[in-house]
Amino acid sequence: MRNKKILLVISLIVVTLCFTACGDKKEENPYGSVIAGLGDDEAYAVLVMDYPYHVLVTSDLLYDAGMEKQAAANCDVYYYEDHEARKLGTVMSAGTAYPIAFSKDGIYAASGSSVEKYVISEKNGGLILEKGIYIKYDENGNESYSCMIDGEESDSTEQAYLELFEEYASAQVVHFAYGAADCLNEIMKR
Repeated sequence: MRNKKILLVISLIVVTLCFTACGDKKEENPYGSVIAGLGDDEAYAVLVMDYPYHVLVTSDLLYDAGMEKQAAANCDVYYYEDHEARKLGTVMSAGTAYPIAFSKDGIYAASGSSVEKYVISEKNGGLILEKGIYIKYDENGNESYSCMIDGEESDSTEQAYLELFEEYASAQVVHFAYGAADCLNEIMKR
């Protein structure tokens, strides 16, 4: 129990340093209580995105993605607003071949027949599906494409699917960490 308390204190110190290291973001650590409440098997990542505060994601289903650090196929998304850290929702990919990734403005999930981009809405403060493109197969195995934008479904094209999938493939894989490990995720130059 004592070791867990020491690890928790170290974790909070490191998280505070992570937040104060980025001068263009708010200097307070709005996620300390969320991180302190994580279980032993839960990890987190702090995403540097184009929002007033960093975005916190947590997951308890991590895997080693080879050259990548710990990755996840699903995560809970938290954002600080109205003076509290709120869980906005969950983003889920379809397995270890499709790790959760992020860009400056979105969090991505994918599968062999779908790709989705989620954003944090500054209007309603929620996690929303900005765009999702899905491959559908009929009884003869013919494929068609559908798109979900702003809650409206419409027909789409293979080209639109490939473009959104390329956007996902170009995004940064989220690297999760336990305890006091480095958790700050910034877009790396390629």
